[in-house]
Amino acid sequence: MRPCATVGMLVLLTALSGCFYVSNDAFLDAWDRDGDGWPLGEPGDPDADCAPFNGDIYPFAPDRRGDGCDSDCGRETDTDGDDYPDDADCAPADPTIYPCAPEDESDGIDSDCDGNDGARTDECLGLDPSFPDAQPIPRQDCPASLGGTGS
Repeated sequence: MRPCATVGMLVLLTALSGCFYVSNDAFLDAWDRDGDGWPLGEPGDPDADCAPFNGDIYPFAPDRRGDGCDSDCGRETDTDGDDYPDDADCAPADPTIYPCAPEDESDGIDSDCDGNDGARTDECLGLDPSFPDAQPIPRQDCPASLGGTGS
């Protein structure tokens, strides 16, 4: 072998010796622990998985209204924290008034956003029309930072 080729091979081997092998499973576990397709990211990163151990909670996830869990990682603004985004809430600054809220017929306030103060005449499912098939997330499975009681 010529001296130039030998030196080139030594440089290449030296450069490659700093590399290490990581299995696909180890890589996926470090990148996406819960298998929802969203990376862990850095804290505060808007595209990071806000619940890395729960595959039902990630940015842009279907977010069922009224389950108390912000399963889309805060992608929709909810000023009063009642689990209804401002654009779907008839009183975005009052956490006691939202679609399907319990109604007190004697207070003169339309608490359930149906247009009148009184008992509803229709069934109130409280579903998000964008994601009607979204399943509610139990509060104990939702991290406290997203409105639940879990860790």
